[in-house]
Amino acid sequence: MSHHGWADEGFGALADEFARNFAERGELGAALAVFVDGRKVADLWGGIADDRTGRAWTEDTVLPVMSCTKALVSISAHLLAQQGRLDLDAPVADYWPEFAQHGKERITTRMVLAHTAGIPLAERRLTFEELTARTPVIRALEEQPPLWEPGTAYDYHAHAFGYIVGEVVRRITGLRPGAHFRRIIGDELGLRTWLGMPEEEISQLAGSSRPRGGPRRRPPTRCSYGR
Repeated sequence: MSHHGWADEGFGALADEFARNFAERGELGAALAVFVDGRKVADLWGGIADDRTGRAWTEDTVLPVMSCTKALVSISAHLLAQQGRLDLDAPVADYWPEFAQHGKERITTRMVLAHTAGIPLAERRLTFEELTARTPVIRALEEQPPLWEPGTAYDYHAHAFGYIVGEVVRRITGLRPGAHFRRIIGDELGLRTWLGMPEEEISQLAGSSRPRGGPRRRPPTRCSYGR
């Protein structure tokens, strides 16, 4: 399996190990960039981006980064706090009044950022179409009671974090979190990073693949949470 890119002197072992993922470990497609003290010292990619078509992974291939998107909405929230537009210790309901239901009146944005808010998910069942429409998830989170006393315990808010912090961002700025991120960071720095994939980039998107020998995953149709 071919691989491409470069590595600075002293990082050849890293490039060799990356190549072994394809030659020995059955890697389908991957990319790796390494920075040291702000300087890029390795930029590697290889394999295929879509195992259905055999499309090769290129330098411009983009891919879902899943929960790394939490960092994008977190940065957006912290910049609003830095600007004095968001008080992380004020109730979320100060910015999003409909959130103040069923014992969530005192939940703060800081609690959500710290995964202690008590609402790691929305328990109401939502269709895949509702999840991607976003607004139904917001309504479900408004109706969701905390699963424990907010601020007293930790559990990874995998499925509600982005929706809650993102809605606070939207209520303050009037922009959806993806549009706000592009305006304040993405466009300014020329990043190919989005919350919400632009139509023109879809052809460059790497597809997900089931593990070899693992069970075939059914297409997502119903889900009890939103990410």
